[in-house]
Amino acid sequence: MKYFSISEAPSESFVRLALRNYGWREEDFLKFSHATHPQEDYCLISRKYPIFVVADGVTLIQYIIEKKKYPNPSPAGEIARVFCEAVIKEAEKRYENFSQTDMREVFREGNKVAALYNNNHGRMRDTLDYWDNDLHAATGAIVVVKDNRVFWASICDSYVAHFDESNNLKFKSPKCDSFSEAPAPQFTGDSNNRIEKIKYTWRVRRNGIDEQGKRVGYGVITGEANAESYLAQGDFEIKEGEKLCLVTDGFEDYLEEPEFKELLSAWTEDIESKLKNLSLRKAEENGDKFGRERTLIACKI
Repeated sequence: MKYFSISEAPSESFVRLALRNYGWREEDFLKFSHATHPQEDYCLISRKYPIFVVADGVTLIQYIIEKKKYPNPSPAGEIARVFCEAVIKEAEKRYENFSQTDMREVFREGNKVAALYNNNHGRMRDTLDYWDNDLHAATGAIVVVKDNRVFWASICDSYVAHFDESNNLKFKSPKCDSFSEAPAPQFTGDSNNRIEKIKYTWRVRRNGIDEQGKRVGYGVITGEANAESYLAQGDFEIKEGEKLCLVTDGFEDYLEEPEFKELLSAWTEDIESKLKNLSLRKAEENGDKFGRERTLIACKI
């Protein structure tokens, strides 16, 4: 098995476009540099076994809206880091007899350390105001390969993808918004108040479960037990020559790009540098689509 990872910071064009959407002006950009924005993606590869994990810290949008200096290091990036570290450690413990039921336990362990991080920073359910004091969060994707079988899990918009020998995308894990089973309680606040709408989303829809036990929103890694209800997981057979990708959302659109798929299919000795160059070029050409922070782990069986 061959593998490598790539992580790229957000492009300047993406950052400027995103900030303009929140009302930032030229003079405001001095408070937020794409070059110094803290890392919020994270990935790890086991040194013992074919175990892979990526995570993406959820942007602290409060700082963007209020035009505050962004914290560095980012607490969201720290959630991504501790989640990845815990996942690798737990999966290695279980690898010899790994099965689908182990994957849920591996995720649970990662979610526990996210809870510990939030608790240690005074962010517990009964103290939250869902703005200045809110849970830090991340998305994530996990793969364990054992005996030509891939065990996978993902939550929200980090993904696992499987390409066959003919370069066809055979499988991609579900999107973040595909798990809702029932409508969330209606928002009754001021529909023109952006902050109140965001606070409602974090309070009601994030890892939301209604009184009937049905999912009413989306899931992310926060340490809350309800996050587990939003975990997608499964397993499939993989053959020699096929490829796997674990990506954060910044690499999602690349999965359907012909150039990306051609490089993945060819898998030359310099594939890592070629994919980096492709990523940087695409981010320059279309920052909105390809320029956000992005992380990839690619594997060839």
